[in-house]
Amino acid sequence: MGTSKSFSDVKHSMVPNWGTLSSSLTSNCDSSVLSAQKLQNIMGHFVSALGGASTGGRGGSKAGGRSSIRTAKKIGGIFSKFISSGNNIRETLESTGLTDIDNKTVGDVINHLIEYCSGNATSIDDNAAKEATRLLLEELMGQAESIDEVQTLLQETFTTNTLEDVIVKYFGYYINELLSKWFYENLIKNKNEADCNNLFSQIKNFIVERVGDMHKRNPLQNIDWSSDEADRLVKNIQQDVLTVFE
Repeated sequence: MGTSKSFSDVKHSMVPNWGTLSSSLTSNCDSSVLSAQKLQNIMGHFVSALGGASTGGRGGSKAGGRSSIRTAKKIGGIFSKFISSGNNIRETLESTGLTDIDNKTVGDVINHLIEYCSGNATSIDDNAAKEATRLLLEELMGQAESIDEVQTLLQETFTTNTLEDVIVKYFGYYINELLSKWFYENLIKNKNEADCNNLFSQIKNFIVERVGDMHKRNPLQNIDWSSDEADRLVKNIQQDVLTVFE
């Protein structure tokens, strides 16, 4: 979570619309069940605070949306390698620098990939991107008890989902984490914990549901993940995700 100082700095200098978002969260932080329209309004204020879907989605906001682009490209590269290798998890992990794979636990693999994708976290944006990586990888691999089971789970994932589906899910987790890290700690100073948890739980569920219904339009097959094209497509996806809430 961010400190009150960093929250204050951002509120007053970096994003002029932050106050509207803060007021919206504060006024809706209670034990009630929020309507879809109220949740959409909160997320609309969030996107506005990033400067709109185009600015925020393409990394043009100081408040967030930059670390997620960098991390999503690393995630895309890993899973693209997995698909192109014929679902060979060992070859995929070796390409990320992981060695002695058969002596690693699934937890070791997940932790290695989190660091590989997200690196050191020195800002709220970095932290949100890293936590979203953890949530995604734990969802995709966390039920496995061995490296071979990781391979099986990922193979099942990509039988029914495209790589874009997975990147969209990542950005959904990311924007929820970014919103939470900017506001939860500040809000809980004035509201009780149960009400804060109720609000942010509803926001998370709303985000996940909405991005799950998104129309996918960015094919990610056979691209070089270090290229300008990959950068453009990943920014397209983040912009598309934010546009859902604009």
